[in-house]
Amino acid sequence: MKQLSRRTLLRGAGGVALGLPFLEIMGRPKQALGQAMPGYTAAGMPKRFIVWFTPNGTIPSAWTPPGGETDFEFSRILKPLEPYRKKLLIIDGVDQTGEGGDGHQNGMQGMLTGQTLNPGAFKGGDGGTAGWANGISVDQRIAQVIGTQNKLKSLELGVQTGGNEDNWNRMSLLGPDQPVPPENSPFKAYERLFKDFAATPDAAAKAIERGKTVLDAVSVNFKALQAKLGAEDKARLDKHLQAITEIEGRLGLKPKAALDSCAAPVLGANTLAVTKNENFPAVGKLHMDLLTMALACDLTRVGSIMWNRSVGGATHTWADPTIVRGHHDMSHDGDTLPETVEWLTKINIWYAEQFAYLLKNLDSIPEGDGTMLDNTVIFWCNELAKGNSHSRNDSHYVVAGGAGYFRMGRSIKFPYKDTVRSNNLLLSFVNSMGIEDTTFGKADWCTGPLAGMT
Repeated sequence: MKQLSRRTLLRGAGGVALGLPFLEIMGRPKQALGQAMPGYTAAGMPKRFIVWFTPNGTIPSAWTPPGGETDFEFSRILKPLEPYRKKLLIIDGVDQTGEGGDGHQNGMQGMLTGQTLNPGAFKGGDGGTAGWANGISVDQRIAQVIGTQNKLKSLELGVQTGGNEDNWNRMSLLGPDQPVPPENSPFKAYERLFKDFAATPDAAAKAIERGKTVLDAVSVNFKALQAKLGAEDKARLDKHLQAITEIEGRLGLKPKAALDSCAAPVLGANTLAVTKNENFPAVGKLHMDLLTMALACDLTRVGSIMWNRSVGGATHTWADPTIVRGHHDMSHDGDTLPETVEWLTKINIWYAEQFAYLLKNLDSIPEGDGTMLDNTVIFWCNELAKGNSHSRNDSHYVVAGGAGYFRMGRSIKFPYKDTVRSNNLLLSFVNSMGIEDTTFGKADWCTGPLAGMT
């Protein structure tokens, strides 16, 4: 059977084109089979890297799992992740490095760069000013190597991160003083991902008039492709098409308009107001589904989702209807206020539920001998360890997937007073993608990959 190109499109009349997900029939790079090759597993499957950010610290007593490294129990906050136990690495005690600005600025800019902040005009909560980080973020370093053959080197998505550009609402940097803005609108994200393969307006209009979908227009080639596919590829393609249809329905696409992953959408009149507080969960879910689709269609291999921003003030009524205050405001309350502690715990439980949803998305897509989750590294991070102290020592992270590099199914508690720096963790992520860098971020803060991860 002939190998199918990764760039194959199913074409129909009038310029209609249907993009395809990553399929086994597309083959694997010869170099990657049994050999070390950046961006691929030893079995030749593509590796991916995702950053997942939530703000304002956490409640450590409700986060850190009790028990040992492998016999740990899931804490109250992380309980929603229990179904993925074997695909998780829970990390506590790392010193999140950074220097300059207030606690939120320092955390936001140093979290993924392991760098100091340059001078700048952004005013912090302490009355001082600071600028952007003095280096590239880990996601962008990885994208430099494994993202060059994809449509997008990386995809940055945000959920109500705020309209003004400042060092509280940017976490990805291409280099010193080069922030990358997240896209807050799922509509614009969809267009950016899929607009290049759109049907012509006339063809789309005629298809609608005839009561046809794009899938109808390419049905002959679609059936021919199905006949060539194995069982796993058929299941993957069917799931891909179902996901496209479901997402487009939630985006308000007109019925019987473009129904494929590589066609520009025709948005309906009643689009989602992405900045309204009550739409926070819906926007986030759309972003998670779009990111999953983009990875499955191999449009990108590096992505990130920012939930709110540093000092994010969303009112999380969906986590508990009795919550009436903004997240950041509550995060400054003392530990002796049980109502606030309970609300903040519930907010973090809700974020864990969303994280579990993304894991479920990726884990439902077969790939090689496992799933797309197995070939992905997902890093759940926060700019602070604890909100009311603005501490970045003893930080709390979750790594999921592992991409065949990390030893998963463990809870690691580092003695943070021994200054285990986050630069070493960031370097481990770079190395996990097959990139043989020996340092990351500020060189003085990096002594090598984080011990005990592999």
